Amino acid sequence: MLNEENRNILNKETNPAEDLNAVTKKVLAAVKQYDMIKSGDRIIVALSGGADSVTLLHCLNEIKDILGFELFACHVNHNIRGKDSDEDQAYAEGLCGKMNISIRVFSVDVLGTAEKHQSVEERARALRYEAFAQEASRLGAKVATAHNSCDNTETVFLNMLRGTGLKGLCGIPPVRDYLIRPLILCTREEIESYCKEKCLEFVTDKTNFSTAYTRNKIRLELLPKVLEINPSLYDGISRMTSSLTEDSVFLEKMAKERLSEARLEDNIYSSEKLAALPRPLLTRAISLMLRERDIEPTTIKINGFEEIIKAGKGKVNIEKNKFAVVKKGRAEIQIIIQNYRKRN
Repeated sequence: MLNEENRNILNKETNPAEDLNAVTKKVLAAVKQYDMIKSGDRIIVALSGGADSVTLLHCLNEIKDILGFELFACHVNHNIRGKDSDEDQAYAEGLCGKMNISIRVFSVDVLGTAEKHQSVEERARALRYEAFAQEASRLGAKVATAHNSCDNTETVFLNMLRGTGLKGLCGIPPVRDYLIRPLILCTREEIESYCKEKCLEFVTDKTNFSTAYTRNKIRLELLPKVLEINPSLYDGISRMTSSLTEDSVFLEKMAKERLSEARLEDNIYSSEKLAALPRPLLTRAISLMLRERDIEPTTIKINGFEEIIKAGKGKVNIEKNKFAVVKKGRAEIQIIIQNYRKRN
């Protein structure tokens, strides 16, 4: 929730929020609902130059004095689309110059650093968020990304097609660590109307219209059909993700408590206590154990660890030099350096 100072500002008879655009009011509602911004915060807008991020920059600029925060911008040039990428960067820099907002630009080599089995889209996202994290650390700030309710719906459908669990059905979290999503209650249509009303220019990424990408297929082909059945789809998905997020947070909290109760020593837990947990808590507890060892949880890794916990013994290679081990009532992840000899 908003802190007391900001609540008093918004509740005054001469409420400056009353004269704001409908989209900006939704941004304020999201900020209040998810406790995104407090007085004295520094907020960095992830500015691509597209309609969503331009709207986000303008909305936050409108309310920065109401809520008492500093506003900055960050642009990441992925160097994928040649001249178009450079033009996007120039536009972002020019826009911030006109608005007197400090901007930092990162130039990254997506194509030259993509790892094996990693798509260009995945690599671009990884480098983009590395840049955001670096800038957030430098300024001691939060990063506002321009994800909206349509993005959230696309994410839910994408996760469903991949066979997701509860967490995937929660969609895009409005707040996660240093990241906030103030546009999460707004639709893409509302954002485009905002740009038109405010006479805002923005750049368009032509790859957004390519159905070579699964997300674009969902946006351009699947969702229009679903919207014919339910025109209120985006609101419905927003309500669903909000409700399921509450359930997910509750289960995560319970799993953390049960894991703490099963702790024997640093990073070592009672396999018997873990095996006795209901599966929804056990899989989440295993996920926490993996993260303790800087391992990204996946279904395969969690299931492998779960199997030996249930069996009461075993050893599973989780990733390079890291093994899930259950032995003599103890469950842990061991770091074992493997020395492989080359065959002649």
